[in-house]
Amino acid sequence: MAARTTTSLWDRFAAFDPGLVRLTSAMRAVLGTAATLAVLTGLRAPETALVVGGFTAMTTSLAVSDLHPRNQLITLGLGVPLSLASLAAGAALTPYPTAAKLVFLGVIHLAVQARRFGPRGLGLGIFGFMAFLLSQFTQARADRLPGFGVSVLVAFGAVTAVWWCVGPVTASRALRRLRHAFDVRLHDVLRDTAAMVAAGQDVDTRSRSLQDRLGTLHASVLLIEDFLDERTADEDTEALLPHLSRVEVAAQRLAVLAVRAVRTPAARSDLAERTARQRLAQRIQSLRHQPIARTACAAERCAQGYEGSPANRPTGSALVLDCLPAVDELAEALRVLGPRGRPAGLGTPPRKPASPTFGALLRRDTDSESLQRGATRQAFQVTAASALATAGGHLLSPHLWYWAVAAAWVVFINNESTGEVLLQSLRRLAGTVLGVVFGYGLAALVGGDGPVLLVLLLLCMFGKFYTPSHAYWVVTFFITGTLSMLLALMDTFSTHVLLLRVQETALGVSCGILAAVLVLPTTVRRASDEELVGFLRVLDHILRAVASGSTDTQPPTSWVRAAHDLDQALESFRKASLPLTHPFAPQRRRRHRARHLLELLEAGAYHARSLAATAERLPAGHVPECTARLTAAADRAHQTVTHLIRVTGHRPESVQRTARPTVIGALALLSEEQRVSRNWLSPEHRLLLHIDRLDATLTALVRALGPLASDADRTTVVPSESVDIPSPRHPVQAAAVSCAVLADRCERAQAG
Repeated sequence: MAARTTTSLWDRFAAFDPGLVRLTSAMRAVLGTAATLAVLTGLRAPETALVVGGFTAMTTSLAVSDLHPRNQLITLGLGVPLSLASLAAGAALTPYPTAAKLVFLGVIHLAVQARRFGPRGLGLGIFGFMAFLLSQFTQARADRLPGFGVSVLVAFGAVTAVWWCVGPVTASRALRRLRHAFDVRLHDVLRDTAAMVAAGQDVDTRSRSLQDRLGTLHASVLLIEDFLDERTADEDTEALLPHLSRVEVAAQRLAVLAVRAVRTPAARSDLAERTARQRLAQRIQSLRHQPIARTACAAERCAQGYEGSPANRPTGSALVLDCLPAVDELAEALRVLGPRGRPAGLGTPPRKPASPTFGALLRRDTDSESLQRGATRQAFQVTAASALATAGGHLLSPHLWYWAVAAAWVVFINNESTGEVLLQSLRRLAGTVLGVVFGYGLAALVGGDGPVLLVLLLLCMFGKFYTPSHAYWVVTFFITGTLSMLLALMDTFSTHVLLLRVQETALGVSCGILAAVLVLPTTVRRASDEELVGFLRVLDHILRAVASGSTDTQPPTSWVRAAHDLDQALESFRKASLPLTHPFAPQRRRRHRARHLLELLEAGAYHARSLAATAERLPAGHVPECTARLTAAADRAHQTVTHLIRVTGHRPESVQRTARPTVIGALALLSEEQRVSRNWLSPEHRLLLHIDRLDATLTALVRALGPLASDADRTTVVPSESVDIPSPRHPVQAAAVSCAVLADRCERAQAG
């Protein structure tokens, strides 16, 4: 019982923190700082040297954001000389305050410019900025520089010893942790899906919970792919990615079919229907405990058991029976993927790895250009904001002006538009105010007890690094609590200092907002449109590859990488539109429109992801039986994407006052799609189905983006009728469906 409880708690930790990345970072920061302070105390270093060492040890965990252990060591090694050089420059200029402030602005400009090199550039910029800030905080001078240099070296040495001696994390171990988080989150998805099916009704809370579960599952897949992107491609990588994507797509398809089944009015008093739902829920639950128990080929079993005679069919409604092939497909995907190691039982030999994917090349070029342009623009913004914060902060306090500069600098990290800076500024200010209240109360309660204050400081530091980055106000809360404990340890704690902290923070974020508005401003609309165009361009390359008939020439990893690039573009759009989709956004109409666009993009990404997963399963050299229809559908979708890119780039800034769209979520939107007439589709028909539905989603997106679009009639995404026509071996049924399609088109023409 105790072992089971411990395992369950560990699984919860793994689900909350995939790969235990934040836990590892927090433990490294706490243990590294404690080891640094212990070594410096043993060397009888002065108080300021202790502050320098502890601050440097904390900065290492803040600046090193690489996922791969080897890349972490490289960034850490580059940070040593950079920190020493920045600290030395600050110490040499301390006797000349004006020159120090001017050089500090230059350091800030270079630190922001370094962001164009990606996460490592951002980390090195943090090293340089924090070291110069530390020299101003401690009033370092040239005569103290040797002692401070020793403190910095001790800090880096202690952190390295903690990272690689106390708790070493190898690449394989980190990947196993990420795989464990994926398994736990997949089990959560299956549990919620089974609970919804067993209940027989789609309560809004259940649907939203399942949507959130699928979001966390997708986030863990993206994290694994990001981790593997930092490694040199090897055989295990080539084998893992396609099958991992296949499991995710199968789980999403099962969730969509389950929601569709429970959303349809059914005779709840029908005993056969309730029995069928209970059996389906049990089969879904069995995947959580025995994911690789089924060894038979799921495709053959589905084709024979569900397409066979009526006597062999299980009882239940058609929508419930549609879920059975999805369950078997997920079971087969789990069997091929393996428990937590290398994929086993591969159906086809791995193909020869190709050059970088069509989407990856475009995404790489677009990201490089966007990073360079954004880093240059943001460097001028941050420099202007820091200059204003320096002048204003010096008026508030000649000795603590750098607090305002730090606040102005940090609100621009990972933010592009004015709305993102404003949102980050509000979070920073709210966390600072709450942290001041918390820090004052805690320090007053403890008094001057040094050991207790040190323990509380380390606990606040742990909370700072363990808190997810999207809860930035909580991160700022723990930062202010850490600062309060530090001031109490240095006997400089007072109410005046804490109030000054709030004032300097308010001044810094105000300068940041002012610079974001006046210096090369970028609106939320413009930033989100740029990310939307990037999403559409990656999608367009996928569709052109399908239209050109290259589904049998691209290796499996190429399709998975292309879908990963599309997911990255979707996440970029989600982040860029966050100021509009945030619950506190004041304009409700714009908030619903932005959420509606995001809902359509998520539905399109699901179909593109399914398209890639289906394409990678086609054997090499295979010619689809419906090549002409597949090419025609891909061409239609390509034309829609081209029109969308043109509309997105030239739509007016002012949007007409139209009816507010209803947002139901991507999962519910996908469940509204028309049911396929056959339970089991061949891979070729599956490709055609997802392209057709992707084109319908894109058409809905055109209407949502059009300046003259009317949102009064909510767009319902339905597939093309040609995909739902049954196999030619059922001529009577095909003729009936064709007549129904023709009648539906006539009704639409008359209504139009």
